[in-house]
Amino acid sequence: MPIPDKIEYLNKIKKECKELSEIYRKRYKKHKRLDDILDVITSLLNGSAIALTLSGFSMPMLLIGSIVCNSLSYIITQGQRSYNLKRRYLQNDTTYKQYIDLVRKIEAVLQKNHLTTDEYDQFIDQVHDRIALIDDNRLT
Repeated sequence: MPIPDKIEYLNKIKKECKELSEIYRKRYKKHKRLDDILDVITSLLNGSAIALTLSGFSMPMLLIGSIVCNSLSYIITQGQRSYNLKRRYLQNDTTYKQYIDLVRKIEAVLQKNHLTTDEYDQFIDQVHDRIALIDDNRLT
């Protein structure tokens, strides 16, 4: 394959990696935002439960509200744990950063004008290996 075709092929790979990095960046933001919102809700429910428990000594009906707040907090926390949001958003962030790093490497190599056909072949093999490693570790 001639050098211009190899450069075009690397540009195609770079474009695909950019698109994938954007997808994983959006997933990261979505999961991170959801996890943060659930953490805030859990904290508010726990604070409300404490306040209702303390107030419940003078008005026993408020103890029921405390139990409800504690139960909702527990359910949300277990849902977070079972869905494993933290691992999901961290894995998506890692995948996003790996794709962006690969895009930067490809751009750096494409800036060099004096590479031989063999050097392009070696770099394309390295890119394929790197993409395979990223694909093995990413969430689908």
